[in-house]
This record gives sequence, structure tokens and C-alpha cells, in this order.
Amino acid sequence: MRKKNSYLLILSFLAIITVMGSHFLFAAQTPKTEKEIPVFTGAVRDTGVESEQKEQMGWDGNPNLRNAMLKLYNTGSSPEDVVGFYVKAIGGKEGDFDENPFDMKPGAVTQVCYTIEYYTDEDFEDYVIDSIEFSNKVIRHPGTWIKQKLTENRKPYQQGKWIKAANFYWVYKESNNDLTTFNLNIFDLSVESAPEEYKTASQIEIQATTEKSEEAMREETDEEMDRDTEALSRELANKPPTAKDLGAPLYPGATFDAESSAGMSAGNDFAIYIYLTTDPPSKVAAFYEQQLKIKPSSMEDDRYMIPLKGSMPIPDEGIVIEPNTMFGGSAKSVISIQKITGKNE
Repeated sequence: MRKKNSYLLILSFLAIITVMGSHFLFAAQTPKTEKEIPVFTGAVRDTGVESEQKEQMGWDGNPNLRNAMLKLYNTGSSPEDVVGFYVKAIGGKEGDFDENPFDMKPGAVTQVCYTIEYYTDEDFEDYVIDSIEFSNKVIRHPGTWIKQKLTENRKPYQQGKWIKAANFYWVYKESNNDLTTFNLNIFDLSVESAPEEYKTASQIEIQATTEKSEEAMREETDEEMDRDTEALSRELANKPPTAKDLGAPLYPGATFDAESSAGMSAGNDFAIYIYLTTDPPSKVAAFYEQQLKIKPSSMEDDRYMIPLKGSMPIPDEGIVIEPNTMFGGSAKSVISIQKITGKNE
């Protein structure tokens, strides 16, 4: 008897496992790529309108986007049927994310969330949209007609509620920490020709945009800065600034450091030109005082500042003379001459 009961218990357990297994097998899967998003049965892609809409997205002007995709489909089915299809196909909950996509691990995906916009009581009212006096033409909103046609042709998604538009959205974190945002939009086209014609129709818009991670954007910025610095360094090495460019005489025997000057100047609206000399800061300061007839402002640690444009304590352009603690070698002093080169836009 015990063996029989144990046998039945095992069969019951296996049956439960089988049911659970079938549930997971057929459960909706959140797409991680655009290709995994199912297309509504019978929907036809509209590449003409798709191309026009892409131009209006402004994606080309966004340097933070790695990829952007748009596909448009038309179908003769109602938005209620289309929304029902995608709720079953990709799942989802009504509302917002429970998690922060930026905090997810690479390879993780948020739950699909969706919002639904229903026709309102105002949509079902009759009222004048515009009145053109010179032609005696009155443009009216046919609210009564719209409600009548929806009632006759479509089953409401909820009691007394027909869908005007819907949006499914979710985010996938790529292996390189980029974030791909998916938007699946559904629009009702049934009453576009109201009140002349009603025709059940919907448009399905699928968007997938991949935005670069903060790490990737920093790397690109650093690489761009390195390229700019290298280019400026070569330019300065081939054509060092003259006394006229600096607005101050060159210190006798000083060595111009093109690489360091480029590193401090690239990407700014000002330039800092670096010179090294074996003379002490006090001697350099005395030279510029004599040449420019401007008394240097003495600061701590044997540092001096001479304004060339603007006033102390922070002139727009000036000369800083200080001990060499950064550049090594036999140089005792560093002469930094700051000049305004342009303004940030």
C-alpha cells in the first residue's frame, strides 16, 4: 500500500514539474535585440514613411548614439488586437520600471513595461475645430461618429475603453555596458479619414537605440583629446610662438616645450606656452620687470605672476614664473605664458 501511495506521489510530482516546465517553455521572453521582437501577423512594412520619419528623429546629430533603428508596419487589425498580441508575445506590466537600467549587470534586461492611451469622453464630443470665414467653411470634430464607429467595429480593450495609442518599452544592458532602449509604439489609424470613412487599421513603430556607456564616451573624449594634443604639439614644434604672439619678450636661452604647451592648451579657449630655463625664478622675474615695466606680484615658494591683460589676482593673460618641480632635467625655472585664443561656443 505504501509503495502504491509513493508511486502516486511521484506521478503527481512529475505532473507538477511537467506543467511548470511547459509554463516556462511558453512564457514570454523579453527581446534583447531588434530581431527578437516579433512582427504582428500580417503587418506590412512601410519603408516610405519610415525613411521620412528617420530624418526627423535627429539621431545623426547625437554623438552619444552608437546605433539607431526604426521600422514601421501597417496592419488592418485594431490596436486592441495588436496590444493583446504583444502583451502575450513579449510580456510586460503596465507602469514604470522597478529597476534602474544603469545599475544592471551586463547582459541583463529590464521587464517590459507599457502604457496605454485610451479615447476619452472629450474625443467622443462634437465641437468646432476651426472656422474659415472667407470660405464659410467649418471644420468639426466628429466625436459622436467616432464613438459610433468604434462601438460597431471594435471590441473595447477594457469596458467602454478603446485604444488610441500604446507604448511598450524596455532596456537591455549590452556586454560593453552600452544601453539599448526599445520602444514599440502602436497607433490607431482607424478614424484618420473621419467622418468620411472608417477603416480599422493600426501602425506599429519599432525603435531600438543604443547609447554609449559613460566609459565609452570618456574613452572617445580622451582619444579625441590625445589626437588634438598630438596635432597641436606638432604644429607648435614646427612653428613656436613669437614674442609678438606672446605679447612679451622671449626669455634669453629659455627652451620652448611644445609637447607640454599642447597638453595644457588643447581643448581650451586659451593657450599656455611653457618655457624652461636654468636661471632661478627671481632672475627671470627681474628680466620681465625690466622689459615690461610691470612689477611682478611675488607669491610664496619663489613664485611670481605678471599680468599682461586684465588685473590681479586672476588676469585674463599673464606670465607665471615658478621653480621647476614637474619637468625634470636641469631647468630651475618654468615660465608659463597664458594667452586667450578664442571663446567656447
